[in-house]
Amino acid sequence: MLAQGPKFTRFSKTSIFILLCLFFILYHQPIRQAQATPEGPSVYDPFREGLQPALPRIPEKIWYKVGPKGLSDQSHEWLHDCLHKNPAHRAQIMTDDTGDQYVQQNYGDRPDIVDTYLSLTVPILKADFLRYLLLFAEGGIWADLDVSCGDVPIREWIPETLRAKAGLVVGWEFDVGWGENFIRQFESWTIMAAPGSPHLLMVIDDIMDGIRQKTEEYQVPVSELTLDMVGNVIDFTGPRRLTDGVLKSLELARNETIDMASISNLLEPVMLEDVLILPGYSFAASSNRYDNENVIGPSLVQHHYAGSWRNHNGGEG
Repeated sequence: MLAQGPKFTRFSKTSIFILLCLFFILYHQPIRQAQATPEGPSVYDPFREGLQPALPRIPEKIWYKVGPKGLSDQSHEWLHDCLHKNPAHRAQIMTDDTGDQYVQQNYGDRPDIVDTYLSLTVPILKADFLRYLLLFAEGGIWADLDVSCGDVPIREWIPETLRAKAGLVVGWEFDVGWGENFIRQFESWTIMAAPGSPHLLMVIDDIMDGIRQKTEEYQVPVSELTLDMVGNVIDFTGPRRLTDGVLKSLELARNETIDMASISNLLEPVMLEDVLILPGYSFAASSNRYDNENVIGPSLVQHHYAGSWRNHNGGEG
């Protein structure tokens, strides 16, 4: 009886080996056949794999800046309405003090920026500068206090096919209905950005260069710069500075001059690299004049032109 033990063991191992071989052949043969058939997509399709599309790059955060007078009743109404229409977004209201603290905490590797920003005494220059610094550091949406949201949810402002690519969203302020003998500019009361946009960094560095040039020209420290010295705020830190910086950055990225005809007189958004340029009706409907036959999209925001900074010192009116 004991002599039969090893025979039984050898037979069991052999049987198991044969069964495993059969299982391997039967299990893998259908897979090889399926791979050989022409059916199915020829390219990788994430939706067939049950994956979700890429998330937007721009954080759902809206930045506001209040002056010493605080938030007016009208501005509070516009802000509240915008958040009510966009419950997924949160608001961050900056003050003079929190703006200073933010720049100190987030730009420690650029002491030149910190020193320059903290030394500025003209409120509108600091407010303009701050929006670019906030958006570069953290991303989100900048909104002036005199901006109200339209009925289109912010999540739909960027076409769905472009949401994963768009790293900066700007809109024309003056584009259609003004002829061609004028300088186009992006508005700066509403800007959307992903953190770390190289185009905003270009704007920031250009502002730094502009401030440096003015202090050298007038032989004064940054703290003594005045509106009279810097000239037109629109050019110095405002919409034209934004426009020039973004277009210059795009030209460097593309290694070619941008054909303005390809991005002007827009009736629908245009994408250059990761910059989405919206038509004038999107952020500045009242500043553009469309013919009746033009089919235009909805106004995403309304700018009420409160001009709270327009006093002779560049501060609140």
